[in-house]
Amino acid sequence: MESRTITVEGLRTRVLDENVDGATGDPILLVHGVGGWAENWRAVIRPLAASRRRVVALDLPGFGASARPGRVRYFSGEKAFYPRFVLGAMDVLGISRAHLGGQSMGGAIVAITAVTAPERVRSMMLVAPGGLGREVALYLRLCALPGMGLVARLPRSPSAARAALESCYFDVSRITPELYAEAERYGGPSFPEFVRALAQGLDLGGVRRALRDEWVVRSPTYRGPALVVWGREDRVLPIAHLDSLPELLPQAEVRIVERCGHLAMAECPDEFLDAALPFLDRAERMVVAGPAVSSERPRARAGSAWRGTGTIEGG
Repeated sequence: MESRTITVEGLRTRVLDENVDGATGDPILLVHGVGGWAENWRAVIRPLAASRRRVVALDLPGFGASARPGRVRYFSGEKAFYPRFVLGAMDVLGISRAHLGGQSMGGAIVAITAVTAPERVRSMMLVAPGGLGREVALYLRLCALPGMGLVARLPRSPSAARAALESCYFDVSRITPELYAEAERYGGPSFPEFVRALAQGLDLGGVRRALRDEWVVRSPTYRGPALVVWGREDRVLPIAHLDSLPELLPQAEVRIVERCGHLAMAECPDEFLDAALPFLDRAERMVVAGPAVSSERPRARAGSAWRGTGTIEGG
C-alpha cells in the first residue's frame, strides 16, 4: 500500500494507493468522515484490493496530511467543494469511473458526488452516512456554535483526540495502537477544519434543514447500486436514519452490524467485507446488464439482490 502525495484543486493531498497488477474490476475510492484520515479504512483496503480492484483512500483537505482549503462552500450549491474535490482526485488518479465508499461525513460527500456526476459512480458503499436524517451527537452540534472557530485554534490534548476516536467504537478494545497514534498525530492539527466543516453542515438542531432539503430534491439523479452498512450501537449518528432510505435510496441494500459503533469498517472489518465484496460483484454485473443505468428508478422487490436488510453479528 503506497502512501503518496498528489495535487487536487491546487491542494497537497495524501492518498493511500493499493494498485494491484491485473486488476479486472472497477477502482474503489474511499472517503473518511469528519476528523478522520485515510487509514480509517486500513483494515479493509487490502482485502478489497484482493478482489482484483485498485483501491485508493484519501485524506480530505485539512485532515490527515492534506493541506487545508481556503474559503470554500463545502456542501451547498452546484459548485460545492467536496464533490468537486472527489471528482478532481479521480481525474488526477486517472480514474474515469469508480465505486465510491464513504463513512459518516464521507458518506454524505460520496452521495452528493454521485448526485453531481452519476456517470462517474459505479456504485456507492455508505457506512453510517451523514445526511439521511438530521439528528447527530450533541458534541458535533456544539461545534457549530458561534465562536467555536476561535476555540478550535487553542492547543488540544492528545487525550481529547483519543476520546473522540473511542466515541466511534462500541468495543474500544478493538482500537489498534496505530489508530490511537494517528488520532493523536492528526486530531489536534485538523480540529480547526473539523469545526469549520461542521459549522457549514450543522446547527444546534442537527444537519441544516435547508442543506439536507437541497440534496433530497436532487437524490433521484443517482439511480445506481448502493450499499448502506450501519453499526447497531452507533452513538454518533442514530441507526434510525435508515428510516429515510425508502425515500432517498429505494434501491439500497442494507446491512446492520450488531455490537458495532460508528466506524464499522474499522471496528468490524470482516462483517463489512462480508457485505461489500458480494455487493461490488453484483454492482458490476448489473451495470453491464443495464438496469442500473436505466431511465427508470429500480423497483424494490421482495427478495431482490438490490433490496433488503440484513443483520451481521460483529462480536
